[in-house]
Amino acid sequence: MATVVSPFVLGKLLDLFTQWDWSTYLADYGKATCKYLRVNPHTALALLEKMKETSRKNNVFAQFRKTDRDRQKLIDTVIKQLRNLIAQHHT
Repeated sequence: MATVVSPFVLGKLLDLFTQWDWSTYLADYGKATCKYLRVNPHTALALLEKMKETSRKNNVFAQFRKTDRDRQKLIDTVIKQLRNLIAQHHT
């Protein structure tokens, strides 16, 4: 079943990904003044995992380029942090 996302939430989600503002998102999550208050961590995690999967399929030789390796490591780190955030707020 597809999730309906309001235009405001979609805009914030796009901001988060295009500005790569994960440090702000993770630091402020749960606060009433959070810039990305309405961005669900499950949605963000699902999109990051899809990015990782797509990147891995499309870039067979990416492991040989340092910038691509660094980008993958960064995505992996954010995924881990999001999983921890979800686990902390789910208990």
